[in-house]
Amino acid sequence: MQKQLALWAWGGIVLLLVCLSRISIDIYLPSLPAMADALHASDAQLQLTLSLFMAGSAASMLACGPLADRYGRRPVLLAGTGIYVLASIVCAVTCDVHVLIAARVLQAFGGCSGTIIGRVMVRDRFDPATQARMLGKISMVMGLSPILAPLAGSMIDAAFGWRAVFGVLCALGALSLGLIAAWVPETRPASVIPQGNTLALYRRLLGDAYFLRYALAIGCVYCTYFPFIAESSVLLQRGMHLSPHAYALVFALTVSGYVAGSSLFRALGPRLGADHMLGVAVLINVAGAASLLLAGSLAPQHVASLVAPMLLVMVSVGMAIPACQLAVLQPYGDQAGSASGLFFFVQMLITAACGAVIAAITDGSAKPLLWVTAAASAAFALVWRLTRTAAAPSPATAARQGVATGPAHSRARQAAPARRS
Repeated sequence: MQKQLALWAWGGIVLLLVCLSRISIDIYLPSLPAMADALHASDAQLQLTLSLFMAGSAASMLACGPLADRYGRRPVLLAGTGIYVLASIVCAVTCDVHVLIAARVLQAFGGCSGTIIGRVMVRDRFDPATQARMLGKISMVMGLSPILAPLAGSMIDAAFGWRAVFGVLCALGALSLGLIAAWVPETRPASVIPQGNTLALYRRLLGDAYFLRYALAIGCVYCTYFPFIAESSVLLQRGMHLSPHAYALVFALTVSGYVAGSSLFRALGPRLGADHMLGVAVLINVAGAASLLLAGSLAPQHVASLVAPMLLVMVSVGMAIPACQLAVLQPYGDQAGSASGLFFFVQMLITAACGAVIAAITDGSAKPLLWVTAAASAAFALVWRLTRTAAAPSPATAARQGVATGPAHSRARQAAPARRS
């Protein structure tokens, strides 16, 4: 029987669960060139450990939501975190790049259970005001992870080698597993009625213009940032001869734009609404991507030509991601696990496709980063333009989709006010 948790303890455990997958992406980025050398693999193969991590994340999010609605939050968390720990051990000890790639997919599949279920547990457990505070803290830490994790990874790599980085991830996974087992109770509301046909629910959600508006938008805006994650390690370390520690500092500076964007959303979002903030994010994103394409083409060997425009892009990403999450998840009531899982699945699927394109065209130059970022930014703007009239589903529509509504629906209307034509 689990002990009663104080609010601060809930917050700490949820932060660890939600951020574990994010940390797993960022902490090993400075080690990618050294890993390629040690495993006698190409840079493109090591980049696959990143893009296929996104594919594993997508699969996890699609599966974990319905499983958590059907069997409960706690058993799915225990199973997923256990898979994460085992996969992290394999990553730390393998000498074969193909085994590493497969282990990273399993690591993502297990670790992302916390990403999806942690947020759902906050919704299960707390009143709306407390939810907002906790989700705000989660967003801030998620923004700090890309700043702090590469710095930590570079120091661990310098002191103990790249395998120790995966050892640290294994230890974090084991800590999460112990905390879940000892402290985290089941939070699934008694009112949740598992869907008899999850695929039918998914089909109806994918036919909902309101749902697709934010699912596609968050996927596209994330892909304006993902090329920098995938390409910057090799580009800045091999091409521009930065040390792993210097690269981590440059990466942290760039990603600090995300924190700035998140802070802007927290300050202005409640007053202006999610849609207004997303409109501003589109403008900033397009400006940043266009500046990156121009500066990177004119001065491809200068760090500033990549970092300065990417700061603008990251500000827009920091604004857009919490806005999409706020707007899309509230109308779908008690089936929060399934709706949330599909929402993040679409994001990760788009990101995995973006990663596959980057891996296929990478050539050691800045061109893949420049052009894929520009294409993703254009897609983000196009999605926003074409879906601007989509409205949140009414209670009757949501009922036909097989999802419950209530106070959450009213919050969604407040979060996403009516679109102007």
